[in-house]
Amino acid sequence: MRQTSDIEAGTWPGRAQIPPQASEQPGRLLPRGVVRPPGSARPTPARPHAIPPPTTLVGVLLCEDREIFRLGLRVILEAEPDMAVVAESAHLPAAVSAADGVGTQVVVVRQGLVGGATLPLLRELCRGGTAVLVLAEPGEGGGSALVDVLQAGVRGFLPRRSAAQRLVEGVRSLAKNEGALDAAATSQLVRYLTSPAERQGSGERTLDRLTERQREVAEMVAQGLSNDEIATRLFLSLATVKSHLTASMRRLGVRTRTQLAILVNRVEAPVA
Repeated sequence: MRQTSDIEAGTWPGRAQIPPQASEQPGRLLPRGVVRPPGSARPTPARPHAIPPPTTLVGVLLCEDREIFRLGLRVILEAEPDMAVVAESAHLPAAVSAADGVGTQVVVVRQGLVGGATLPLLRELCRGGTAVLVLAEPGEGGGSALVDVLQAGVRGFLPRRSAAQRLVEGVRSLAKNEGALDAAATSQLVRYLTSPAERQGSGERTLDRLTERQREVAEMVAQGLSNDEIATRLFLSLATVKSHLTASMRRLGVRTRTQLAILVNRVEAPVA
C-alpha cells in the first residue's frame, strides 16, 4: 500500500499541522506557525450590496415670503435623497418666471400668496405642467378659496402645519402625477359643495377683500349699471368709478365685468 508523505499530510518536520476546521472557516486567520496548504486561497469576504442612488431628482421650487419657513422647507426636502430645491421665491410672479428655466416639477407655495389677482398666474403655472402644492393656514379663505385653487389646476393642498413626512409624501405624489389632498381639506370641500349656508359665508368673506366703496361699485355692476350710472348714483367721477372697478376685479381675481357680476350675484343669492 502507498504511504502518504509528510508533505501530502501537511506534517513535515518543523511545521505545525493545520487544523481541519481552520481551513474550512472563511476569513479565519491561521495560528502562528501554521501554513495554508498549497493551492488554497483566502476566501474573499462578501461585500454588502450597495443601494444605487436615484437616477433622477424631483426639482422643487419654494414660494414662501417668510424666510424662516422657507429655510425650514429647504432643510426638510433636501434631506431626502430623491429631492432637490432648485429655486426659491418670495412671490408667485417670480416663481412662475423661474419655474421653466430650472427644471421644476413641483412648486410649494403658501396659500396667502395665491388667490385673487394671482389666480391667473396659478392657472398659467398649472397649465404648463408644473404640479403645485398649496400649504394652507387655518381659517384662510375657507371652502371658496379651496375651490378656487382646485379649479385653477392645483392637485396638492395640505395644512401648513403638516408633519415633515407628510410634506415629503405630498411632493412625491405630485411628482408622480398623483393628488395630495389633506383629509381635512376634503371634508371642508364636501361641506362647501353640499351646504348653501357654507357657500354663503365663504362668499361673504370673499367680498371682504374689497373696501366699502369697491364693494358698492361691484354690487352696482352686478345690478347691470353702467359706469356713468354708477358715477351718478355715488356722486363720483367716472375716473374714480373705473379705478374702483379695476381694483375690485384685481382683488377678486376676475378679468371682466361679466365675471365680476356673476361672482357678486352668486355670493348675494338668497340661501335656500
